[in-house]
Amino acid sequence: MKRYLPVIYSAILFLSIGQYASAQKKSIKTTPPPDPKAYKLFFEKVYVHTDREYYASGDDLWFKAYLVNATSNHPTYTSNNLYIDLISPDSKVYAREILRLDSGMGVGDFKLTDSIPGGIYHLKAYTNWMRNFGDNFVFDKKIVINSVPGVKVATAATTKGKPGKGKPAPATEVTNAYHINFFPEGGSLVDGVQSIVGFKAEDLLGAGVRVQGNVVSSKGDTVGHFESTDSGVGLFAMLPVAGTKYSVVGKYKNGKAFVTELPGVLAEGYCLHTKNTDSASVQVIVSTNQATLDKHKGKALSIAAKHADHTYFSGSFNLTDLQTAISIPKAQAPAGVNIIMLTDEFGRPNCERLVYVNPKDDIKLSVVPDKASYAPKEKSTITIKVTDSKNQPVKANLSVAAVDGSIVPADEVNITSYLMLQSEVKGKIDNAAQYFDPANANRFKQLDLLLMTQGWRDFVWKRLADSALKVSFLPESGFTVSGKLRSVLINKPIANGNITLFAPGAKGGKLFGTRTDANGRYYLDGIQLFGNQTLKLAATDDKGKKSGWIFLDTVGSNVMPVTQMPMVKEEASAQLTAFNTASSARMTEAKKHKIGDVIQLQQVNIREAPKTITLRDQVVQSFGYPEYDFDITAKDVYANLQDFLVHKVPGAQVNPDTTSGILFYWGGKKIFPRFVVDKQEDVFERIDYYNLYMSDINSVRVNHMVSMGGGDVMLIYLSLKPSAFEKKEFNLLNNDVTGYYNARTFYAPNYEYPSTKTDQRITLHWEPMLSTDANGEATINYYNADPKSKIRIVVQGLTDKGTPIATTAGYTIK
Repeated sequence: MKRYLPVIYSAILFLSIGQYASAQKKSIKTTPPPDPKAYKLFFEKVYVHTDREYYASGDDLWFKAYLVNATSNHPTYTSNNLYIDLISPDSKVYAREILRLDSGMGVGDFKLTDSIPGGIYHLKAYTNWMRNFGDNFVFDKKIVINSVPGVKVATAATTKGKPGKGKPAPATEVTNAYHINFFPEGGSLVDGVQSIVGFKAEDLLGAGVRVQGNVVSSKGDTVGHFESTDSGVGLFAMLPVAGTKYSVVGKYKNGKAFVTELPGVLAEGYCLHTKNTDSASVQVIVSTNQATLDKHKGKALSIAAKHADHTYFSGSFNLTDLQTAISIPKAQAPAGVNIIMLTDEFGRPNCERLVYVNPKDDIKLSVVPDKASYAPKEKSTITIKVTDSKNQPVKANLSVAAVDGSIVPADEVNITSYLMLQSEVKGKIDNAAQYFDPANANRFKQLDLLLMTQGWRDFVWKRLADSALKVSFLPESGFTVSGKLRSVLINKPIANGNITLFAPGAKGGKLFGTRTDANGRYYLDGIQLFGNQTLKLAATDDKGKKSGWIFLDTVGSNVMPVTQMPMVKEEASAQLTAFNTASSARMTEAKKHKIGDVIQLQQVNIREAPKTITLRDQVVQSFGYPEYDFDITAKDVYANLQDFLVHKVPGAQVNPDTTSGILFYWGGKKIFPRFVVDKQEDVFERIDYYNLYMSDINSVRVNHMVSMGGGDVMLIYLSLKPSAFEKKEFNLLNNDVTGYYNARTFYAPNYEYPSTKTDQRITLHWEPMLSTDANGEATINYYNADPKSKIRIVVQGLTDKGTPIATTAGYTIK
């Protein structure tokens, strides 16, 4: 009896779907896709806390995501789907996950294989809604990976035969170079007005470089000297004169000389200077020259202060003097980066300046180990406490990482520096955490200088104000299951058809129903799919009878294209060199206890195409083009063959004239492919192969050939399963999909009893979801590893009022 149960279950399952559709036919209505115009504009930010920034091949990368409202930093419920991409040094997606966020938080991990190439990777995180604003709100974090010494790596894609046209060109590594930019405070140099000029010198990756030089007028006079910090920033004062050009003559840290020009001097205009040393207000000084005063005396100028997209202060004054002082109270100013703007009597912006307002709530985060030092494999107990300025307990959600600080360099970013600074001012900020370190007495002056320079051009809200916003991507409450219903014999949509979805692995509801619209489209939203599972769809008419041929769109395909990042040849930092040396030694020791260090990757095999092929009407030859050969497995989760080809074969795209079928563009011409199925050419081309499910296909091969009579020919070879055309319950569809990533649990060894097993862990503990209790406290326990070293404990998180908090503590293993 047992061997018949699956068949019986399947029959009962589809019977129940049909009964459900029939019973619900009166209540089911067409569910249209949401209208982007119906959404009020809002903004999200995401921060991802990783257990560290430096990894070795074979390591696990653990992370927690915090999604917040971009203006308040409160955890937000606006999106439940978060896309996490790990981008390789050559700008390819090494790994991708979709996380389920609840209450604005979610956890995940990446397994870094032993064969992963070493280099600088980028971890990127975004929601579908963020895609409306380009990369302005996309989280981007540098991840450094060191390869295991001595591991043999089999290439994922190999090419045999001579190189030919059509092969993707390898990314070109370029030599690093330096450049310098100058930023007059407020925006402009004005004749006869004493001005402060900020500057930043940086390399091609945005890292600051030390620089020094002189400012020389066109008359040959040296009017100023400057020297930067190690971060490449600095400032100098000057009194500009109209009609005079100013050049900068200087040298970078490598001794290379440069000559560049300062921005031109305006004959009339305004300058804006700020003083942000008072805890109660920001002092703003508006300066001008006599020519401007004579022309605009008595005219009304306006001052406004904004945080994100909200104006919290505005006022006006009449121009009566060469200098006017305005005080902007901080009582109503939100914490973080704010912008102060000066507009003239016509409402035209003249000056802008960024300032930082410190949070009003002084939150204290303490992390205390129960001992200052431990023996190898000894148990540690860590007490965490969060209190406010009155020493009252604070509710907070935290993530905790304990790592070997003797090997892993300290992170340059934390949740505070990112949400309060790096998410507002784009571009690379060297060691952003230093601006929020209470031990750094000059942090506010350094931060003000950063805002005067890098913030002058890369303030995210100024970018948005200068661009036209169009909502095309909607927030996601779950996965969307959509597709179409058409007639079996002809490609004609079926309107008002009943669509029933059974998602056995979904969280919450399992059965869903809707109707098709006038174009035969159906749409089901907000479904919580976890892991790999099979969706079962059925289409019926109002009498409960089978109806049409049902198709499914790709599920979970709202991903951002990867932007090519520069591969810059640079000298390894002392930190990176030390990490590579130490981690390689640690991995070599750990590898003694592993079995097998050779990993074979089986992804895409590119082989030399046959020399000559005779088709029914012509003879074609290979011309050095690559052949794309795919063995189809359960991991190839695509809606159908058409969807697979678009995603896997370079140059393949959907025919825009029919929205069905594939074409290739080559040399400005369209190439419609021809099929060879199970070694037989499809002469009549009557079968719709593009809508074949991947479960019906054994293998796919695509050849770019050249006809002996001239012209290009694309051949698609298919090897099909015997059951491919035996179906067919066209109104029924089973499709394997990949939903939310099911995060693994961090491995925590238990050494309650003595163990002789070698423990070389670099990350000793990872606790992604930790909440403080009514006393503002939380406690964690874990066992240490063997190496004698210094352990760094990093705690980050958000309070219940949206205040980001972060701190570090440590102890030693002796």
